[in-house]
Amino acid sequence: MRTRRRPLLAGILAIAVAGLAVVAAAPGTALALFSNAPTATAASATAATLSAPTSFTATAASATTATLSWTAPSTLTGYTLSQSTGTLAGCSATPTSTTTTCTATGLSPSTTYTWTLTAVYNGWKSNAATDSATTPSAISLTLLAKATSTTSNSQSTTVTGVTNSTGAPLLILVYRQGSSSSNTISSITGTAVGSSFSPTQIVTQQFGSSSVRMVEAWAVSGTVVSSGTLTVTFAAADNVTTTIDVVEVSGSTASNPLAASTSNTNISGTTVSGGSLSGVSASDTEVFFAGLATSTTMSTPSGYTALDAPAGGSSAVHGSWYTSSASSTGTSTTAGTSTAWATIEVAIQP
Repeated sequence: MRTRRRPLLAGILAIAVAGLAVVAAAPGTALALFSNAPTATAASATAATLSAPTSFTATAASATTATLSWTAPSTLTGYTLSQSTGTLAGCSATPTSTTTTCTATGLSPSTTYTWTLTAVYNGWKSNAATDSATTPSAISLTLLAKATSTTSNSQSTTVTGVTNSTGAPLLILVYRQGSSSSNTISSITGTAVGSSFSPTQIVTQQFGSSSVRMVEAWAVSGTVVSSGTLTVTFAAADNVTTTIDVVEVSGSTASNPLAASTSNTNISGTTVSGGSLSGVSASDTEVFFAGLATSTTMSTPSGYTALDAPAGGSSAVHGSWYTSSASSTGTSTTAGTSTAWATIEVAIQP
């Protein structure tokens, strides 16, 4: 009897069908064979179980930086991070699995930014965590008005013509030479600061023979005023000469200057240096204020802008400068021969 042979094509189809039967019997195998997604195991995350980062927070640290922080999920191999608007800088677009904080840089003042963070496990991605932060306005300093009094034995000095169109906080810088060491400031009043405010002494330094000279810095809340007045009253009516600078401090957190260190005093020679500042970062704004025992030539420190300071070749009994990029190592300036110097530095944190 002849054996009937099945055509070759039928055999191939049978094998194919058998293969499909195997696939149907092992759906997990089918997923591995026909999907580009990673194979999930019982101990690993899947698209459905991979958790998003929690407690994702964006905080503006300055006018140009923001700190991002979050808590990691239990299973991940890394993250993806993006920023809107602008281009992400300072933070990696693909943070490592051990990263839980970074600082975004290169931001613009007074701008709202949003960051989006996802956890990654091999090819899987979690749901996104998002948060936003608005950078403060950049801190700047403007000399609103100043006054110099040489009236003997007076107890107060008044600055006129103070126009504060925004009501921004004020920084009051004072140099005084008295006939005794009773140079303490007892009050700061006037229409430029309103009727209800609390002045805060930032730093003071007495210097010269018998400490009859003094430089001080005070922070006061401002008020909207046109051609206002500001009067500084001292504990004793022993004035020889007094100089006052009224400086407007703009910026959303500019009312919080940190106390600054002072220099050594009674310096003879040609250079005066401010002390090393504690807690200062490069994003702070810094004011440098100097008092002298006698009129002398002085120059603006490198990197600083003169608020009220003479150029080289001029003479004065005080000077103030500022920079928008502080240095924790202090600053110095050169001057002609003087028997006594004192300097103060004030760092204003954004």
